[in-house]
Amino acid sequence: GVIECGHFRFQCLGEVVMHLEISLGYHHRGIEALLKDGPHPRTLALMEATAGDTTIAHTWAYCTIAEVLSEQEPSPRGQLIRALALELERLANHTGDMGALAGDVGFLPTLSYCGRLRGDWLNMSAMICGSRFGRGLIVPGGVRYDLNHALVLALKERITLTAKDVRGAIKLMWDSPSVMARMTAIGSVPSETAVRLGLVGVAARASGLERDVRHSHPLHGLPLPPDLCTAPKGDVYSRARVRHEEIAASVAFCQRLLADFLDGEDGEEHGEIGPDALELMPGHIAVSLVEGWRGEICHVGVTDEHGRLAAYAVTDPSFHNWTGLAMALREQQISDFPLCNKS
Repeated sequence: GVIECGHFRFQCLGEVVMHLEISLGYHHRGIEALLKDGPHPRTLALMEATAGDTTIAHTWAYCTIAEVLSEQEPSPRGQLIRALALELERLANHTGDMGALAGDVGFLPTLSYCGRLRGDWLNMSAMICGSRFGRGLIVPGGVRYDLNHALVLALKERITLTAKDVRGAIKLMWDSPSVMARMTAIGSVPSETAVRLGLVGVAARASGLERDVRHSHPLHGLPLPPDLCTAPKGDVYSRARVRHEEIAASVAFCQRLLADFLDGEDGEEHGEIGPDALELMPGHIAVSLVEGWRGEICHVGVTDEHGRLAAYAVTDPSFHNWTGLAMALREQQISDFPLCNKS
């Protein structure tokens, strides 16, 4: 894996962490400033690279802004394909996280299996659009690639087989008492602390908060979202359990999308490509929310009197959750940092 650099300063008393200071931003690229006066030909590429593991969610958030400001409705089928791609992105990252959590306690079977299985989910995204991370799929107005009957059947089969393997790999971890001992009551963030910090996504739901944009602010034209998964204690085990349950919920949602909404015959006209040149309304503001795999993503776009982007702001869920990591480490052994960080 390739990660961005960060600076962690631990204030310790012996092996016990009293406080953790987190400094980030060393790889700041100035994407928001590059979006000004857009949309440009490079705008979509910038949005796809906003967070390398969250291509679909960030691109969808931007396209929602573009569609609102240009007064165009997204393709109904395009919305369904976007939803499928978003859940495949979630499945890949949750599966990878479960393996990483196992690796941080030295449990190699689940680490090894989930590393491979994460690749299987990514390859399904490549089956749809040619990119394992979903780049080039989502455009304003819809998607660039449709699903024919043969591809729907292939995805159904692969999702079923991969989900079965993921369940088996994670069960190895749940059935290991040593793993459970390392995860339980480690890195706890109580519900009241999660509320005060404004945690989102898995971190919030593992602390008992029912926060999921797919439920509170559902996107236009989508069926009922996946089940909301929560846990009460806010420790590493709870965050791992929420991920595991969300994997099952996303698998069921993907199968429902494929069976009930996307399984059409070859040759039917379902795809829709968004316009290359967008004409945005002048003097307007738009806000979009998408539930990425880490949590709530918020984009805000403001146009000037000429209909160009005067300002654009992106809030990734990590903006909210890094402080939660600092709180999770208080009164913990410093050796628990990798485990809390991954969770």
